[in-house]
Formats: sequence, C-alpha cells, structure tokens
Amino acid sequence: MATKKGAVEKIALKCSECDRRNYTTAKNRKNTQGKLELMKYCKFDRKHTLHKEAKIK
Repeated sequence: MATKKGAVEKIALKCSECDRRNYTTAKNRKNTQGKLELMKYCKFDRKHTLHKEAKIK
C-alpha cells in the first residue's frame, strides 16, 4: 500500500554525547525547515544533553 507524503514526518532525536536514539517525535516540515535540536534528558549519561534530529531506520 502506498503512503501519502505529507507535511508531518516522524524523526528520532539522537544524543550528541552517547550517539543513541533516545526519543522519537513528529516534525512539520512546512513550519521547521532546519534540523531540530533540543536539550533532553539522556538516561545513559544521566544528565541533560543536546539531542539532534536523525532519521528513523
């Protein structure tokens, strides 16, 4: 079954220190053209680190 490509896409948030994909979220490509960067809690490092947008495998 073919999927319709819309404005909202699913992305993963990858920790910049341990390089693990800890979070998944959705992003509207029309409103946010650049890569998403958020300060989130990393349970492996046990502190808040910068998480950058990555593709879901």
